[in-house]
Amino acid sequence: MKKQVLIVEDEHDLAELLSYHIQKENYQTVIAHSGEEAIDAVQSDSFDAVLLDIMLPQLNGWEVCRILRESAKGKSLPIIVVTALSDEEARIKGLSLGADDYVSKPYSMKELLLKIRKHIDRHQTINQMKAREQEQDTVVRYMIHELGNSLTTIGGYSSLALQKDDTNKFMRRINAAAAHAESLLQDASLLSRLEKGNDGLSTQPVAIGLLVNEAVDFLRDTAKSSDIEIIAEANTTSLVQGNGTAIRQILINLVSNAIKYNRKGRSVRISCEDKNDKVDISIRDEGNGISNSDVARIFDKFYRAAGSERIKGAGLGLYIVRLLTASMGGVVTVASQPGKGSVFTVSFIRANTESLNAGKRDVA
Repeated sequence: MKKQVLIVEDEHDLAELLSYHIQKENYQTVIAHSGEEAIDAVQSDSFDAVLLDIMLPQLNGWEVCRILRESAKGKSLPIIVVTALSDEEARIKGLSLGADDYVSKPYSMKELLLKIRKHIDRHQTINQMKAREQEQDTVVRYMIHELGNSLTTIGGYSSLALQKDDTNKFMRRINAAAAHAESLLQDASLLSRLEKGNDGLSTQPVAIGLLVNEAVDFLRDTAKSSDIEIIAEANTTSLVQGNGTAIRQILINLVSNAIKYNRKGRSVRISCEDKNDKVDISIRDEGNGISNSDVARIFDKFYRAAGSERIKGAGLGLYIVRLLTASMGGVVTVASQPGKGSVFTVSFIRANTESLNAGKRDVA
């Protein structure tokens, strides 16, 4: 996609001339003939640089620069001030208001085009660096979030074990939580590798019904403390081709979300459906549901639906579900009715049991 430059110039002929030369450099251009038009354009469109004349009618370029720098979309946008004012005081004023560069009229078109390219390239490099930092931050936040959940579970069950005479049940759950935390630590770089498109997830035939039961057992007391009933109908002996740690994390994230966003006194229902070449796991809640506008973005990284501010979270759980599911060739979908609840369905590829059984016969 071509980079786009906003030209803010009240002289129509000069604006058209600038547009012609900038387009020859393989950029797209938009022309604003006043400061008000320029501000509206930045708020409604995406630009990679602004060429800003100072001598504008009504709202001058100084004010436009100041307003853009105070706005979210114009805060880091490269702004090159173009003016007939050539004294040092005017140049310093432009830079102090947040302009990235300054060109005096009359100017060399070649120099101006070089400045535009330099600032666009610099802006792109900065954005790429921020994206890489955000990817690294994703992994850290994910690990903190999930390990925090495991530690909370371990702490809760260990407290109950100290209070009760029958500790076996609590110790089994503590052991399961510790094992899950250990798996997360062993796969600390998994999310980073998957985001970069590297193949770092090994798969094998795994019993999906057992993993569903493990996830339910892991979260049953959390649900109980929130006055939520978990109803698991995972009576399947099917094997799916996947990674046990990843599938367990997918199920924990989905069931945990169903608990958090449910209404007190309601239920979370988990069901399995065997199909020809796949196995579907559905998690249904009776919460407030998700609006149509949020459904389209619910699996995006860091996205949190409207109304979720009161619930703790980093906006990573469903993003991780989608990433892990896709890495195993599966698909996750959501259907929701506002006011009635949501159903998340994750489909896993059924394992080739014929080749598996053949391998066992060969070994025998």
